[in-house]
Amino acid sequence: MKCILCDKRRPKRYCPAKRTYICPVCCGEKRGIEINCPLDCPYFVEGQKYRQEKITKQRVRKEGFEPYIKRAELYNKNPEVFARIELAMVNLFRAGSGLTNRDVAEALELVIKTLETEKKGIIYDYRSNSRVVNELVRQILSVLREYKDSPELKRGRITVDYARDVVEEFLKEVRFFMEVDPNPQGYLVHVARYHPEKIEALKDQGPLIIST
Repeated sequence: MKCILCDKRRPKRYCPAKRTYICPVCCGEKRGIEINCPLDCPYFVEGQKYRQEKITKQRVRKEGFEPYIKRAELYNKNPEVFARIELAMVNLFRAGSGLTNRDVAEALELVIKTLETEKKGIIYDYRSNSRVVNELVRQILSVLREYKDSPELKRGRITVDYARDVVEEFLKEVRFFMEVDPNPQGYLVHVARYHPEKIEALKDQGPLIIST
């Protein structure tokens, strides 16, 4: 019996996505790229953990520790904003929307343009031709406006400048993943690892419906 993917090597690992055994080489080279791996596959989890540690080291070598220091400073001012933006990405990703790293980058760019326009005194929400990108834009802006525009919010209110800085940090991070990680959803998998408590709840939900 040979691996169904390469038809060369002996299959030794059970692949839940293919519902059969495949060889370790194909598992390592194709997971998350040609194989739509479930998030709870042990080989996928371990592979992503190793990959993300490698990416972090690459970014430190390229940019130093400054990005992490700036992000930490912004995070400490309002951790909830960071967490809720991440959850917006993760929930769309896990809901079967087909969200990719490139979609996330486009959504973040549109949010930044919207915030820059708002700072000039003009309220205009920039939109994409992609429904899933527009949905992510809507959710991120909803989070930011809740913390920025709610007069009853005594603690944790943010400014337009702070909101823009936070979104820029997310954009820098996803762009770096796009440079070094061939997995088109690698950044989303990375973020999803920090929100495991949402997995079971989302398994019980139906497919995501995005309104136009």
